Amino acid sequence: MDDPLMLAAATTLVAWATTELAQEARSAVAGLTEFLRHRFRNEQAAQQTVEVALRHPTADMVQRLAALLEQETLRDPAFDAELRERFAKVEAIMAANQGNVTNTVSGDVSGSMVQARDVHGGISFGGRSHF
Repeated sequence: MDDPLMLAAATTLVAWATTELAQEARSAVAGLTEFLRHRFRNEQAAQQTVEVALRHPTADMVQRLAALLEQETLRDPAFDAELRERFAKVEAIMAANQGNVTNTVSGDVSGSMVQARDVHGGISFGGRSHF
């Protein structure tokens, strides 16, 4: 497999399909997933590769999915263009949803401590509420 985009697309598709996502990201990934399911609906081996990779994401299955995608993009330029366009939307959503947050704790810590990015509402430790 020579195209790193195909590996990135397969890795992202599998990771995001199995992770709790924002609705916009879910829609983009669902659209990409349905695009692939529709594309390979008449090819049992390819369809199985897609389904197994989405349901049981292992490094090997991600590699197989990436190889399948690369093979299909080389065979069909229209598929290549559509896959790249759809994946670009997924990447844009991912970039928009990533925050640069670093939590650091050093030294001795006594008592309760939380590391978090966004908290909406209170945080509770053993019945006491801290804001």
